[in-house]
Amino acid sequence: MKTTFILATIATLAGGLISTAESPGARSRNLPASLAAEPDLGTFMKLVKAAGLQGTLQRSGPYTVLAPTDDAFRMLPEGTLDELMKPSNKDRLTDLIAYHIVPGNFPSAKIDLEERTTLQGSRLVLNREAGVIWIGRAEVLRPDLESANGTIHVINMVLEPDQQ
Repeated sequence: MKTTFILATIATLAGGLISTAESPGARSRNLPASLAAEPDLGTFMKLVKAAGLQGTLQRSGPYTVLAPTDDAFRMLPEGTLDELMKPSNKDRLTDLIAYHIVPGNFPSAKIDLEERTTLQGSRLVLNREAGVIWIGRAEVLRPDLESANGTIHVINMVLEPDQQ
């Protein structure tokens, strides 16, 4: 009886893990829908829309999106987001968000040590070191959130392109 209960519990847990990892519709959603479904990426999604890049991310791609968490945006100096949201700073906002988008699909299994050009035009170093994936100085907290037209890696900081 006890063994049956344990086996039933394991089967239930395994089924729950499988259904979460392979939730129906996760791969059928495009990148904006996948971003919007993540509760800790609300600020990033708001900025994607404000930058006018939502349409780009709805296209076929594929794209790899390096999405900072809401906590990462809270670490920016006070007033930074308000400044970026001003109409006079739309180009700066677009550059910042486009720097978090890499054309091509780069799931974590394909990341070693490489440079990739972002949608903004600057280059980023992607690196795997001791089992941790780094994008520039940002650590990937949750890799491989899959969507129909790319992959999202959730990162712990906002990346800023080099100022020319």
